[in-house]
Amino acid sequence: MFFSARARLQIEAGIPRVVPVVQGAAKARRFFDRIAPWYDRINARIYKRAWLERVRSEIRGARVLDVGVGTGFTTGHLADAVGIDLSMEMLRRARYRGALVRADFMRPPFRGADFDTIVFAGSFYYMRDPREAARVAAELLRPGGRVVLLSPATLLLAAFVRVLSPHDYQEIFASAGFGDVRYERLNWSACLVIAERP
Repeated sequence: MFFSARARLQIEAGIPRVVPVVQGAAKARRFFDRIAPWYDRINARIYKRAWLERVRSEIRGARVLDVGVGTGFTTGHLADAVGIDLSMEMLRRARYRGALVRADFMRPPFRGADFDTIVFAGSFYYMRDPREAARVAAELLRPGGRVVLLSPATLLLAAFVRVLSPHDYQEIFASAGFGDVRYERLNWSACLVIAERP
């Protein structure tokens, strides 16, 4: 597997924060527009069915926001869910019962605390500023709401995406006013993070 010299040095030094290859709204949009035709096949290999069921089991309440909804594989079955994505190609392919919105999560087209759960199934690590993303999530959640996040958990993926440690997630969500932050390792490569808004 190819790693840049910088990534190799950071991995060898044990530094958990690595700048992702795809970062920021414009790059993420272009990347996902390109892979949209193959996205479901790629995800079938990456995301195990058990992981998706685990994410789905943590969704609370009727109003759900799926950030980086893609083709709707995580929350497409929910009638009251809202899926948001930068990629028009992904939204065109989405099989979704709820509403779909093309927008940047960092500049949400929603007002006030209206959601019970915000899901980031493989999208949080594309956020340029994770602290700001957590702050935006806190603003969009009703009191008692939660973030449910599926993310990579190994530095072997650090050449491709930002990999955050349990401590990083704790710090990021605490800085946005979240109370309980739980980190659950699903296997060697993936983790589930649940952050509760007081």
